[in-house]
Amino acid sequence: MKVAVVALGGNAILKSNEKGTFRQQLKNIDKTVKQLIALLKKYRIAITHGNGPQVGNLLLQQEKSKQKIPPMPLDVCDAMTQGQIGYFLQMSIKNQLKKPVTTVVTQILVDKKDPAFKKPTKPIGPYYSKKIFKKMIKEEEGWRKVVPSPKPKKIIEIEGIKNLIKKGVITIACGGGGIPVVLKKGKLTGIEAVIDKDYASQKLATELKAETLILLTDIEYVYLNYGKKNQKPLKKITIKEATTYLKKGHFMEGSMKPKIEASIEFLRKGGKKVIITELLSLEKALRGKAGTVITRH
Repeated sequence: MKVAVVALGGNAILKSNEKGTFRQQLKNIDKTVKQLIALLKKYRIAITHGNGPQVGNLLLQQEKSKQKIPPMPLDVCDAMTQGQIGYFLQMSIKNQLKKPVTTVVTQILVDKKDPAFKKPTKPIGPYYSKKIFKKMIKEEEGWRKVVPSPKPKKIIEIEGIKNLIKKGVITIACGGGGIPVVLKKGKLTGIEAVIDKDYASQKLATELKAETLILLTDIEYVYLNYGKKNQKPLKKITIKEATTYLKKGHFMEGSMKPKIEASIEFLRKGGKKVIITELLSLEKALRGKAGTVITRH
């Protein structure tokens, strides 16, 4: 059976107006898992997911309790939220689909010389009333710490993930973009950074030789001139067209741009198709009735 990697957007786990209770997140994930039924009829799947709200809440909890309990570094918090969200997904998949499923706490190697380390841009954690760290950014709610967002180079646990997929196990991996690690004197060590989920999903899909990469977001289509009166949905485009639109600046940083860049890289590395759509449109998108489809030609 063919392989697909499906990347769950943040709204698949936690809505923007929710507090993030256990029940809220599990309810959202139950709805998400129902949408995967059509996908499992066609593919063996690996699932990736974001962890922004969860790791942000964990960092806030640590900040509030640091006088009593030593806080953990960001890479450890990434591992903790991979386990948390993996548990939610495993429970829901097992209860609803009765399929074998497992979560792989995933480390991803990044380059210590990646330019991102010289220019951190990713805001994380709680807001502060004043600048207390060297690398911070001022937002409307206050000051936030910023960390680098390097590109993924290698998935450390990839052989184990491949074996699980071959055996038909639904595999949850690269959660939150994976745990960023670097090599120091030949040994892996965690580093304070955040890998973009879309790039990590592309890397996983390429390594698995997946046919299809599915990026789920909160809109049904990718648009040209998004948010303007003349916005236009893109239904079927090629790598060449996607590259042209990217160069013309149609896709925003931190939003659709990384999804398009990841799509282009996946297709260039041998993938056949990328689908970008909202969760509730997935079944229609698999039938070619919704979503943006990007192909090589």
